[in-house]
Amino acid sequence: MSELTYIMIEGGLGKECAFTALLSKLKERYGRIVVVTPYPQIFFGSPHIVGVHHPEEAFYDRIPRDAQILHREPYKSPYIFGKTHLCYEWARQFEIEWTPADKPQFFGTPQWEMEAVNLRQQRLPREYILIQFAGGQSPHDANKPRVFRPGGQRRAYPLNMAQEFINAFHKKFPDVGIVNYAMINEEYCHLQGCITLNTAYWHYPYLLRSSLGFIAVDSSLHHMAAATGTPGVVIWGTTGPDMLGWEGQINLSNTTQHEGRPLCHPFGDVKNADGTHWVDRDILSTAVPVKELIEAISGIIRRSNAARAKACRRQGAGSATSGAGSA
Repeated sequence: MSELTYIMIEGGLGKECAFTALLSKLKERYGRIVVVTPYPQIFFGSPHIVGVHHPEEAFYDRIPRDAQILHREPYKSPYIFGKTHLCYEWARQFEIEWTPADKPQFFGTPQWEMEAVNLRQQRLPREYILIQFAGGQSPHDANKPRVFRPGGQRRAYPLNMAQEFINAFHKKFPDVGIVNYAMINEEYCHLQGCITLNTAYWHYPYLLRSSLGFIAVDSSLHHMAAATGTPGVVIWGTTGPDMLGWEGQINLSNTTQHEGRPLCHPFGDVKNADGTHWVDRDILSTAVPVKELIEAISGIIRRSNAARAKACRRQGAGSATSGAGSA
């Protein structure tokens, strides 16, 4: 008997990142796990799995006949009405337990870490934050000639307000850089006053670990930040932190929730009974003011700098103690 369980996952990069929060419990429940995912790099190095494949790889004829094959889809559940967290619904379907303490994980490879270190040294200032003001596009589609404009779930922060934030941030923190996590065919790639790296998505967890913090909409960056323990701000639109958020992140939203009406819908536009689009009827209110974003990230930067200073003092005291002992 093979005692292997193949778990098939579908969806975008952020969804795949979120799924890593379940791996340790899945290992307890199913034993030796092989993950099949369009983003295998997210799972590299994980001690909870024995293998990972891209669905386009020619491996299906090598799956043992007695292996267990599982596919569960949380989008086809009460999750779409904003009633449960994505991971809670996944866990229910896989018959395991999940708590908010179970967060995404990223392990990566030494090679990727070295590449990220080179990026930092060659392209980035000593202190920086990361931003992601739009999502919804697959990194695999970023090289297509068309210009990608975020829509559907309406989670993007307005382009003009994103530029306003960058300008205000530089006035307050002139020595802190901004790394723009945007694809090269997005309008948000052309924001002024920030650095767009156009590098592989698996470098960003390492860049997050060295950053002061982040600001993001509901997309892959805030899931990566949960995996690296990086503090930051998440701007919510038609989804909410109860559905896709993580403990320790600051959540900002001007969205009004309406009883009995979905906050998001992954299957296209949804209309009200009178035929109007539900996203146009005050579920979406005004965007979070730039002033609130500046205040939130300012607090994070102060705390990050204080933590770094404390760590340096502790390291200096340890070195002094070691030197005295040697003398």
